Amino acid sequence: RVLQLMNLTDSRLAQAGNEKLELAMLSFFEQFRKIYIGDQVQKSSKLYRRLSEVLGLNDETMVLSVFIGKIITNLKYWGRCEPITSKTLQLLNDLSIGYPFSVRKLVKLSAVQFMLNNHTSEHFSFLGINNQSNLTDMRCRTTFYTALGRLLMVDLG
Repeated sequence: RVLQLMNLTDSRLAQAGNEKLELAMLSFFEQFRKIYIGDQVQKSSKLYRRLSEVLGLNDETMVLSVFIGKIITNLKYWGRCEPITSKTLQLLNDLSIGYPFSVRKLVKLSAVQFMLNNHTSEHFSFLGINNQSNLTDMRCRTTFYTALGRLLMVDLG
């Protein structure tokens, strides 16, 4: 249901969004990642069967694609909201640190390739350089580029 709600709220972000709801969804994603994404997770678990039935998400790669889609959406629409940007980047960072098998799947996703090829303020407003840059903005940029760097290095071992 959270994923269905996310689809609805993301489709309306151009008009308005709810910061607390976005933060709650990010907390859900973080807990979901800890429990259901990784090398030790049973791919035949009831959860993946149910996700396949309800949302058409058949495997971990499709779920990772949803995660990355949410990350890109948040960075695009919520780039000036520090709590959401920080928590979104922490999710990206955690995914980039994750299990090697999952990270390799992540790098192959077109959305991740988009981030690797388009890491500018044109696509992600929090990367914009201005005279009022504060420490939080710099931390966000550092987290973003650290995660991208890890993703770039996956194939190098």
